[in-house]
Amino acid sequence: MKRIFSLLLLLIIAATVYAGGGKEENTLTIWHQFTGTHNQAFEEILDKFNSSEGKKLGIKAEGIYQGAANDVLTKVKAAAGTAELPDIAAMDATACLDMKESDYLITADAAGIDQSVILPAAVRAFTSERGLLAVPFCCSSLILYYNSTVFDAAGKEPPRTLDDFTAIAASVGKRDESGNVSRYAFAGTPTTYELGAFIGAQNGLSYMVDGKNGHFGIPRNVLIEENGTFRNFLTHWKRFFDTGYVLNTSDQIQEFASGRAASMLNSSDLIPTVQRLVGNRFEIATAFAPMTDENATGGVNIGGSALFMFSDSDAVKAFMEYILSEECQLEWAEKTGFLPAAASVYENDEFNSFLSEHPMYRTAVEQTLSSNPEVTGIWMPSGYQIYHTYQSEIQKVTEEGKDIDEAVSDMADFIQLQLEDYIRQNQAD
Repeated sequence: MKRIFSLLLLLIIAATVYAGGGKEENTLTIWHQFTGTHNQAFEEILDKFNSSEGKKLGIKAEGIYQGAANDVLTKVKAAAGTAELPDIAAMDATACLDMKESDYLITADAAGIDQSVILPAAVRAFTSERGLLAVPFCCSSLILYYNSTVFDAAGKEPPRTLDDFTAIAASVGKRDESGNVSRYAFAGTPTTYELGAFIGAQNGLSYMVDGKNGHFGIPRNVLIEENGTFRNFLTHWKRFFDTGYVLNTSDQIQEFASGRAASMLNSSDLIPTVQRLVGNRFEIATAFAPMTDENATGGVNIGGSALFMFSDSDAVKAFMEYILSEECQLEWAEKTGFLPAAASVYENDEFNSFLSEHPMYRTAVEQTLSSNPEVTGIWMPSGYQIYHTYQSEIQKVTEEGKDIDEAVSDMADFIQLQLEDYIRQNQAD
């Protein structure tokens, strides 16, 4: 009996010493889609949190790769209502339609996140009728990457509009002795992401569907036909394509990096990747994404992904506050090319010195700050099918000669069908 009592006493003393020496560690699970340099930068942020604020609070943040962005969403939905649901998940805007209807999401409003520290355009990008759905993290901007070696030799500036692009296409493109194109002026076929700018910027601000592109309420009506924006875009785009110097492709990065195309549109966070792929072949520069026409003054929307919360805890809030800190956002921006989500970073001397030394990054910053923050990405069902259908309709117009009005009508009908199917299946009021 004395031996048992002594053992219990030792256990009580040990527990008392442990309790006095620090808090029991609380592990936060974070599902994400980061790979390569993005994953490395994210792991470094987690390590710094764990060794600083996390250590003080007894919190350890653990990142778990779950595949592409759509894979993360699929796994989150499958884990809903179970102990497998992570505390946090990094997902892109395609998740927002599902997340704003879910009863297991903890919104930024409900978590008590201070939104005044976040860049206004980033807040708008993930805001719905429920408030801010998630904490913006991987903020990006659509920019024009161009071969400045070619443009400079031709004495051409990057285009401001699609008509400008049409005018310079033959100068920055190239044909061989047989008349075949050996260098295109541009590579790529616009998708929903690019059309967010080409359509969203028209007339200062335009939407593809109602509910402010589906951010407020379930979208019910397609707007691209009645407001004339898709027709206007296709008219200018076909004129550009008809120069013979536009390559319809989804592999624009490789076409640009190899020198077979003098320019492309892509996300600003790909700057490090593009630089690595191009190497010393030629000089790269970036410019604002071209406008559809002179009246398309709205600019671009914030793209990328955000951190969605599924646990209403002080630990999650502490981690999010760390993520939004100026120090963390500065490091994330400089290592990845993503735009800072924290508004204060844009006034940070170190960040502005970084932009002076890396002008390609400055393009995305200046373009975002000069854009209408109400220009937002589109949230609607069947996002990936619509993404590819846009490409298909554009290619039918440019390569097969499909009538523009017919393409607009078919695209509008397709989107409308997706909206109606979603409403019917979810029995939305």
